[in-house]
Amino acid sequence: MKRIKINAKRLGTIAHYIGVICEYFFVIFFAIWLNNVLKLPNLFNFLFRIFGLILSAFGLFLIFWSCLLQFKIGQGTTGFSEPTKRLVTYGPYGHVRNPMMEGQFFFFAGLGFLLDLVAMFIILPILILAIHGFIVYIEEPNLKRRFGQDWVSYTERVARWFPRICRTHNNAHIK
Repeated sequence: MKRIKINAKRLGTIAHYIGVICEYFFVIFFAIWLNNVLKLPNLFNFLFRIFGLILSAFGLFLIFWSCLLQFKIGQGTTGFSEPTKRLVTYGPYGHVRNPMMEGQFFFFAGLGFLLDLVAMFIILPILILAIHGFIVYIEEPNLKRRFGQDWVSYTERVARWFPRICRTHNNAHIK
């Protein structure tokens, strides 16, 4: 039987993705538990649930599209053990700097509507603040160190969270 070799970087990437999946399960089960403990009422009707399904699907699409671009164009992964070699500014990264995180927020908000989890909307702002802190104080300084002036130019053109409405074709902000 042939033995499979996994190097330390690949093992780190596997651990990263397992951690991400665990985070998703934790947030979902914590919202279910909190909903039951707080005895929160059912607030969302059928239309909200349909909206939740669409929002969750859009969030997953955004996550997978962003991951695919990181892998194909960036020639790396989203984890720190095998970081991208190139700065990705194409697709959703041309509109916001963190489309993968936004996809996660859409996914969790959609699940809140879909599963009638009012507690998800208590957890979500805390999660958003924690991820914002991670991005501002850890991820962005790392990207600036790795990509230098390309990163600085990118941050001047593309907003962190909310797409700029007024911009020209080359992403320059219109005054």
